[in-house]
Amino acid sequence: MTQSGAIVVRGITFEAHHGASAAERERTRRFEVDVEVHAPETIGRAARSDQLADTIDYREVCALVVQAGTAGTCHLIETVAARILDALGERHPASAISVEVRKVDPPCPGSPRSAAVRLSRDPGR
Repeated sequence: MTQSGAIVVRGITFEAHHGASAAERERTRRFEVDVEVHAPETIGRAARSDQLADTIDYREVCALVVQAGTAGTCHLIETVAARILDALGERHPASAISVEVRKVDPPCPGSPRSAAVRLSRDPGR
């Protein structure tokens, strides 16, 4: 039997000075991040053992997202997403990972709730 599985964390938040314009970067803005780390063998092992040491700790995932998302200033959320994806990929090199970064209340016409970028990597391809 083939199993698939992922650790999914939605709505990780942080504030940072990212923005395309100098005015946007003057004050902090709120960002939200969703992450999926696909690691079927790891998750299957943890499901059988019921031990935190056998899985991907979502607290660590959250900490990596916040650390990468608040390190330095970026002009584009694409760059923020790439930094987060790289940090998670370094920690979990065998896992397929998907990251969505949303800038909450971006300053643009129509007053959208958020603007987002989604990036992913699959080391098996």
